[in-house]
Amino acid sequence: MSRYRSRSVFAHSQSAGVGRRLMRLLMLTLLLVAVGGVVFLGFWDIQPPSSTVEKVIPHERFTR
Repeated sequence: MSRYRSRSVFAHSQSAGVGRRLMRLLMLTLLLVAVGGVVFLGFWDIQPPSSTVEKVIPHERFTR
């Protein structure tokens, strides 16, 4: 009895190599964008708001 091998339809064609290269390029690009975003957020100096906020709280709110 011979074994049945499941092979891709595109196993020996040129399009399989192009698709694989394109997928690797896409994954590498996504990885670089993610790493770049993390580095950017890590070094970004976000300034806190500098305006003064005053709010009057009624005395009745603190009765026992």
